[in-house]
Amino acid sequence: MENSTREHQRYYIFVEWKNGTTAADIRQKLVVVEGDKALSLSTIYRWIEAFEHGQQSVKDEARSGRLREAVTPTTIAVVEQFVNDDRHVTTRKLAEEVGISRERINHILRQELGMRKICKKWVPRLLTEEHRQKRVDISRQLLQILESGFRNVITGDETWIHYYTTPNKEANEVWLAAEEDRPQIVRTALNSKKSMFCIFFSVEGVVAKIVVPKGVTVTGSFYADKILPEVFLKYKEMTERSTVRNVMLHHDNAAPQRSDHRQ
Repeated sequence: MENSTREHQRYYIFVEWKNGTTAADIRQKLVVVEGDKALSLSTIYRWIEAFEHGQQSVKDEARSGRLREAVTPTTIAVVEQFVNDDRHVTTRKLAEEVGISRERINHILRQELGMRKICKKWVPRLLTEEHRQKRVDISRQLLQILESGFRNVITGDETWIHYYTTPNKEANEVWLAAEEDRPQIVRTALNSKKSMFCIFFSVEGVVAKIVVPKGVTVTGSFYADKILPEVFLKYKEMTERSTVRNVMLHHDNAAPQRSDHRQ
């Protein structure tokens, strides 16, 4: 029945092509009638090209299913081009576009092209080469400053903690050649629910985890009056010290940390 439906669509493509209708308009009309079963625009272009070269039949050519007939250099090149254009393409879609079975598609991808399909690697954010090099340079400077050790250093920063992440793992799977590295994708969605945390730690472990109340902005006064006192109190409890003299506070260059209120 499915093959019959495709043949009907091909015949419709043939008639509309004869009447001068564009491939894009043919596709729109097919979607109205067939919905998700409508042939893709690239398939429509392929059939129009075949009709232009004199093909009259809209039926599938008989296939023996044997490897040597289904897997040809031309077929392999076509599959490789589709994958290069869309690394998320499914074997079902490739089978429909190329006109061979999913089994042969899998053989071409894994055996002929040496590809595999894996999920992208989750990372907090994507860094440019400039960002990475800057982090290396700053780290080396800190190592020179802290040659005597890290025991009197408290590091802190604010970060948004998201309530949920992208749910569809299958949608992130991509085809890769054997020599290609696993790509990366940002884990959290920009519009997800989130709360701001101020987290401070030292070589002894996490010093303080402070949740910023909803609607509150981390200003210089809030940083000095609410965050730092709790950090220093927790640090003294952790290290059993009576003072925070000689403690170095390491944080970013945001406005609250540079404000005169924290002096």
